[in-house]
Amino acid sequence: MKFVAFVNQKGGVGKTTACRTLSSMLAKKGKKVLVIDLDPQQTLSISIGAVNDRFDYETPSIYSVLAEDLPIEQSIFTTDDNYDIIRSDNRLYSYNGEGIFRIDEVMAFADDPIGLHSYMMNKCKRLTDPSTDDKHKLRRQIRKIAEYYDFILCDTNPDLGWVLTTVLMSAPVVNLIVPAFAEDSSREAIIALDRSIKTIMAHDLSQKINILGVLLTKYENNNLSKFYREALIETSEAIGTSLFNTVIPKSVAVPEAMAFKNDLFEGRGGTILNQYENFCNEFLERIENI
Repeated sequence: MKFVAFVNQKGGVGKTTACRTLSSMLAKKGKKVLVIDLDPQQTLSISIGAVNDRFDYETPSIYSVLAEDLPIEQSIFTTDDNYDIIRSDNRLYSYNGEGIFRIDEVMAFADDPIGLHSYMMNKCKRLTDPSTDDKHKLRRQIRKIAEYYDFILCDTNPDLGWVLTTVLMSAPVVNLIVPAFAEDSSREAIIALDRSIKTIMAHDLSQKINILGVLLTKYENNNLSKFYREALIETSEAIGTSLFNTVIPKSVAVPEAMAFKNDLFEGRGGTILNQYENFCNEFLERIENI
């Protein structure tokens, strides 16, 4: 199983479209694919019909797995595109893992200092042990189902917080795709992501995080875009990765597909669909060499 996450702290760069389109293309190639929507905006889940009500807290979701300890296999749904999905939940906005100490738990030991000491020691051990801590919870759950899939793809929220930290520790080897615009803010976002990756790997020497490449999206073939593309090439090389050769052009087909809950195969894909097919082939070449 190859674990792949689409990440960028900048929003609106095409993470969801890239994740959904790649999932469909891999499924059409006969690959067994699971998509995990970890973006509390729920755009991916809504676009494929896995979420019809943003405030539906009864249907199992990735939040159910992370915060309520639901077994991951009970949260999986099969889409019409022949890949599986674990839907998102807007409660992920406030999810920060298990708290260190709850006041009601501490107060229960008000007259028992020895018991309080034992409780605090056990809690600290639980929160720092990879077999029980929250940072590795998704990894432990994914381990149960990994053998059933060729690829597990993750759509993430535009943030470098707790949820992304969980994603970056979700498999022994985590592969990242960074959709980005040809502009300076994307260069800054890539540098910030690299810092986060190095911090995690410094604390866990067994964790491998690999940036497969930077995917330029909504690209306009003008001098300004070409200038920033060259800057992104330099930045990518400086952190040990590269731009994908494929460039996704700006197209009205993408917002249309999202609005009508279609994928690009059903709408006016045209050139952009061909480019995503090129990206899929390039992705397979890169990930098979890891």
